[in-house]
Amino acid sequence: SLVCFVTGAQILCTVLLIKPGAWSHSLARILRKIDLEKFSVVGMKHINLEPDTALELLSSEVKQDPAVLEAHCTYLTSGTALVLCLQRPNAVKKLIDLLGPEDPKLAQALDPFLWRSQYGISTVQNGFYGSKSYQIAVRDMKLFFPEGLCCAECQTLEEEEV
Repeated sequence: SLVCFVTGAQILCTVLLIKPGAWSHSLARILRKIDLEKFSVVGMKHINLEPDTALELLSSEVKQDPAVLEAHCTYLTSGTALVLCLQRPNAVKKLIDLLGPEDPKLAQALDPFLWRSQYGISTVQNGFYGSKSYQIAVRDMKLFFPEGLCCAECQTLEEEEV
């Protein structure tokens, strides 16, 4: 079943986590952006991240520095986050492109319309987490939506288990 993912613009799912603080002020605007970029929201939940789940979302670079790791974990577990499962052609790459670099200052220098330019405060409080690859998106969907999703396409998750 993996072959079909390589051909054409597949309708894929990806995970967007809106970090604590970012969504409580700006949810309507963020949802409008999601809609304008032709994403369908196929899963949504409020979540208080456990430290071990927060760890899974962090990159290997972040994990190399104990102080940075601590800052990220403290922030991610500091309040309620909003997790969305989004669907559209090339969802994973499209979302990463929209979010921009993890450092909001870098994002602002590149493009003031990048999501982290607009909602990020620092490299830790950068507003969003997005799945970086299709493999990670599949992992994230299983992590946050173990009960499944309301889109037919995401049944590919079960097929890949085989």
